[in-house]
Amino acid sequence: MNRNVYWEDVKEGDALPSYSMEITTTLIVDQVSGSQDYNLMHHDTAFARRQGAPDAYVNTGFIEALLSRSLTDFMGDAGFLKKLKHQMRRFNALGDTIKVAGKVTGKRVEGGEYLVDCEVWIENNRDGVSVPGTAILRLPSKGA
Repeated sequence: MNRNVYWEDVKEGDALPSYSMEITTTLIVDQVSGSQDYNLMHHDTAFARRQGAPDAYVNTGFIEALLSRSLTDFMGDAGFLKKLKHQMRRFNALGDTIKVAGKVTGKRVEGGEYLVDCEVWIENNRDGVSVPGTAILRLPSKGA
């Protein structure tokens, strides 16, 4: 199914698709083995706690994938994720329930590109927003 989202149809304040998930042992094992990031803090509870974390926690690549999913689900097939920036301020650890969300904060035409600015974030049940971020999407235009 081909689904396009056009720049003209996006409004400031539009919500990006949001979703929630629990960080389970299986999810931790999957993200470690899939990324081959075998750093102990991502799968060894005792080690992670000695480092000051509440438990083993998901890695940077997993965080980026979560944010990217929300953005790509929003922008459709012809959109392009031009830029993603985020700050990992709190741990998203084993046992947490996290929510990924975002919204459109502006839109503009720059250098012939139809751009949409977004705010994205991950929040968890312990700390609230744990990962704030921003993104720039390039969308097709009906008039171009």
